[in-house]
Amino acid sequence: MINVTPKATETIQAIIKEAKKTDPIRIFFAGYSCSGPSYMMAFDKKKEDDIEVKTDGFKLIFEKGIEEEMKDAVVDSVDTPEGPGVVVRVKSTSPSTCTSCAGCH
Repeated sequence: MINVTPKATETIQAIIKEAKKTDPIRIFFAGYSCSGPSYMMAFDKKKEDDIEVKTDGFKLIFEKGIEEEMKDAVVDSVDTPEGPGVVVRVKSTSPSTCTSCAGCH
């Protein structure tokens, strides 16, 4: 199932502490980008049909409909100009990941 890197775990734990949140963190489909499907994360309440993954002091949740994509997903830490953050990386099942979004042209 979902693999959370040690650095991402540290970053998420810091975000939780700063936000003073106890809600699980939802991984959700956010659309397609040039590299294929894009997923984001946000604090949310667990719904009845959600899948829950417990990891190092926090819970990740997602809809059953994206279970296959989450099978090999990696949550990793990134450094941005705004500070540290996390990304969800999934393996693309498409041989060509370009979605003709015109963003690269």
